[in-house]
Amino acid sequence: MRRFFGRKQDDKIIIENDDFKHLKNVLRLGVGADVIVSLNDEFEYICEVEKFEKNFAVCKINGKKECPGNPKKEIVLFQAITKGPKFEFIVQKATEIGITKVVPFLSEYCVAKISEHKKERLESIIENACKQCERTIKTEVCNVRKVEDVINLFSDFDLVLFANERADVGEKIKNLEKYNKIAIIVGSEGGFSQKEKEKFIDAGATSISLGKRIYRAETASVAMMSLVSILSGN
Repeated sequence: MRRFFGRKQDDKIIIENDDFKHLKNVLRLGVGADVIVSLNDEFEYICEVEKFEKNFAVCKINGKKECPGNPKKEIVLFQAITKGPKFEFIVQKATEIGITKVVPFLSEYCVAKISEHKKERLESIIENACKQCERTIKTEVCNVRKVEDVINLFSDFDLVLFANERADVGEKIKNLEKYNKIAIIVGSEGGFSQKEKEKFIDAGATSISLGKRIYRAETASVAMMSLVSILSGN
């Protein structure tokens, strides 16, 4: 069944905006069609299209079940801002991999910023990624923070890891299953300054290497997120 995002209205579900246009004009689904609708909670709602109004579709709820594709643990990516398409790619993959939240921040070597217009586009990217990977809870993208703000949040996590291309390759991340709240920190195209690395370590973060090769920022993010998600049982 096709997947859509919607909102609850009394005992019905409303599909509107781009999802409504896709349902009606692209897929040409009619009254009686069976669909799965996400309400940004832990359930998949099994629905039947009941009727069409001018700008939305009304769906009857026939059942619901817990969505197996949602994250099992709270894994947050603190991503130093990269250039537009790269950041969009990172957010898309974060959603597919099972990251609960992406917190963009400005580090010393950042050359890009995020705008409100881009945040609207990110919302669309996240919803499409959720449908593709069969996840119902959307990844949250926060407002841009400063490095100091990120460091102040370390105490909220059981474990904080940051990708450091100059770290000892022999360092390993082990026993991640025991952690329920994990923070991942990845730099922008220019990486982190030595001062920033020292601040992270002094605040309790663990510096790890992804190997002997130097990755692009978006590659490092995907590698870090994948490793942590798999090894933690997420």
